[in-house]
Amino acid sequence: MTSTPPPHFPPSVQYLTTPSASPLLSPAHKVTFCSPCPPSSLPNPPPRVAIRKIEDPCHPAHGQSGLFNASNKPIPRGTWIRDYLGFVHAEAEADPLSDYDLSLERTVVEELDPETGELVQRVQVIGCDATKMGNESRFVNDYRGIPGFQRPNAVFELREWEVPGTGGKKGVRMAVWAGPHGVEKGAEICVSYGRGFWEKRREEAAKTGVSGAGANGASADGKVGKAAVGRQRRARRTHDKSWLG
Repeated sequence: MTSTPPPHFPPSVQYLTTPSASPLLSPAHKVTFCSPCPPSSLPNPPPRVAIRKIEDPCHPAHGQSGLFNASNKPIPRGTWIRDYLGFVHAEAEADPLSDYDLSLERTVVEELDPETGELVQRVQVIGCDATKMGNESRFVNDYRGIPGFQRPNAVFELREWEVPGTGGKKGVRMAVWAGPHGVEKGAEICVSYGRGFWEKRREEAAKTGVSGAGANGASADGKVGKAAVGRQRRARRTHDKSWLG
């Protein structure tokens, strides 16, 4: 993968080829979620994709950008398309307003309640935020409301590989994969953010008095975003290809 940003990648966003680690991450989390991945460990050669401005006025993200299959053939089902790269951070660093923050790991931990002194359980989240830095995958839109789409043609799913020089430790990344029916030549690559994401967006819009996400899945500014750490959908388990049928 080249370190040169692809055409139409915004200059205001830092282009990444490897996730950027927060200094607050534990050494173990840095190895797991931020280690470079050798080209030999990729599931398949990366298909050709392109970032394009959306010109269709009926598209929920009209005037924004999307990610498209730019190869001269369909992308077969189950094909790895791109990793989802960004700033990998602990839950305490999550930006509640981000539309580009995905959950990489949810772990139940026990800690002492400062008021009662009793052990309580909570969910600890590691997220990957592509708001200020990322790669092509940050342009993948939700399929809802897009003309011609009855279902998504891609999915978010974790992938893993063995990190060299670590004694067999696994690296893990969120990735975009072609769905059960593949991605047609020239088609926009779209996933489902989950209904919970849009419900939360409407709740937040109601609280702020701003016209928020409508039934077609677009936000008030026409931008289709990702789910922030506090309101994410659960990703599919690593290597679980049951969705392929």
